[in-house]
Amino acid sequence: MKKYSIKIKVTLWYTGIVAMILGIIFVSMIAFVNKVGMSSTEEEIQGAVTGFAGNISFRDNTFYLDSDVEFYNDGVMFCVYDKSGHLLYGSQPVDFPSNTRLESHKTRVVKVNGKEWMTYDAAYSYGKNDAIWVRGITSIHSMEQVIRTGAKAMMILLPALIVLIGFVGYFMIRRALEPVDKICEQVQKISNGNDLSRRLPVPRAEDELYHLTQKFNEMFERLQKSFEDEKQFTADVSHELRTPIAVLISQCEYLLDDPMLTAEEQSEVQILLEQSRRMSRLVSQLLMIAREDQSVSTEDFEEIDLGMLAEIVAEELEGEARKKQIVIHREIEEDQIICGDQTLLMRMLMNLIQNAVAYGKEGGSIWIRITGGRGQVKGQIRDNGIGISKEHLDKIWNRFYRVDKSRSRKNGGTGLGLSMVKWIVKVHGGEISVESREGEGTTFTFWFPKK
Repeated sequence: MKKYSIKIKVTLWYTGIVAMILGIIFVSMIAFVNKVGMSSTEEEIQGAVTGFAGNISFRDNTFYLDSDVEFYNDGVMFCVYDKSGHLLYGSQPVDFPSNTRLESHKTRVVKVNGKEWMTYDAAYSYGKNDAIWVRGITSIHSMEQVIRTGAKAMMILLPALIVLIGFVGYFMIRRALEPVDKICEQVQKISNGNDLSRRLPVPRAEDELYHLTQKFNEMFERLQKSFEDEKQFTADVSHELRTPIAVLISQCEYLLDDPMLTAEEQSEVQILLEQSRRMSRLVSQLLMIAREDQSVSTEDFEEIDLGMLAEIVAEELEGEARKKQIVIHREIEEDQIICGDQTLLMRMLMNLIQNAVAYGKEGGSIWIRITGGRGQVKGQIRDNGIGISKEHLDKIWNRFYRVDKSRSRKNGGTGLGLSMVKWIVKVHGGEISVESREGEGTTFTFWFPKK
């Protein structure tokens, strides 16, 4: 039941309850009809035997039957027996067992070979210790057949009725929950569009959905304020940090040019310079994030050859790759034109290739592939480095997330690069995915609409 929607669950619940209630009603009806039918038949056969006995008169220590007596009346056959059980008058049904014992004033059901009869016996005394028996016999086989047929019909109709009730109930529940589906659709649009300024339309009727919609809108309002405060804080802090960090870098570079410094002092200053540059990169990325959280106008996009841009970035990073004896292979087709922002696209390629270099193995390789087809430009950055374990793959796009924090720090990583890459791809209407196996390497694949 966990995988089913609420509509299916509610439909199954109430259909099951209705099926149980209908089943109880049908069984009760069959039992009631059977009991009422048997009771009515008992009354009829008792009355018929009593009426037939009125045709017998007793005098002079014997009995007499009227000359016009009828041994069959309204479905009841009458038989007259002596006290020893021998048949004197009338006849029994063909299949009725002749050895059926006489029992005074007792209604019984006799079943033989699939046929059923109801009998009623009455004893009448006369003379000295003498008596005759009057037996009424009526077939109840047809009544039982009708009841069985009705029960079978109900067994056939009941599932069909339950299915019909289920379909009608599902339709009604779906109609009732349509506003909830619309709310979910609107929330999904707001979530996917990253536009927290949008609000859900409030229903006119002040019911549960009205209050739910209001709560959602209040939540979006608080989230919007929280994100705006965060963006403003990030932008303000980044701007304030740029100047002192620039001063630190320039002073460290100035000190390193001083010939009076000892080797130990130069080493200490070099460490300060590297950390200052790392802080500068972090501040630059924070400023980029501040820009990321703002809307980017596509009106300023221009035609860019993504293949040529990839060549430029690859050449720029070749020196860094040679330090680890990594070879960069290129497979770039000409005229792979897309519309975009050159600075952002260069930053995207730079981050992906730098990652491949940073986490590539000594003497390894990096493959850069830019191709076109089916109205798209497809790019791929692949390395044969350390790879990423499966448990981390879905988290690498999160800001400040680093798979190996110690190694990322050593390589100057901040945990912002891939988050920025995903945003840049999204701004340009593209998609990006990652495949990786630990110890074998990583492949980033992205697509952009072709101009």
